[in-house]
Amino acid sequence: MFKKIFVFLSIVATGLGIWVAFALWSGLYSIYTFPPSNAHPDGVTLLVSREEWEPMFNSPDYRPPAREPGKSAGVTLGTAPKLKRPLERRTIVKLPYIGWAYTKSLELEPPPAPKKP
Repeated sequence: MFKKIFVFLSIVATGLGIWVAFALWSGLYSIYTFPPSNAHPDGVTLLVSREEWEPMFNSPDYRPPAREPGKSAGVTLGTAPKLKRPLERRTIVKLPYIGWAYTKSLELEPPPAPKKP
């Protein structure tokens, strides 16, 4: 009896792991990390639904590159841009703080733009 339950739980856990890995790889989900601070004393890592232009690893300290006005991810026919959903509404799983994910979000920061003379 216990062996069947263990096998079933192992299959479910493996399936969930494969789904999360696929969702991260394909761009469905993103990892958002809050470092330890007054608001989050122990820090927290969230698995969230990815928004347009959001990187795979994100944090409050990440500064996205500047985009040119009028650039979009796809063809639009005069539609208004979508409003960003708050992080609380996009959260799928709340995890303990993962330091390497926070470090990875800072590595994605673009180099400063060269100054024009």
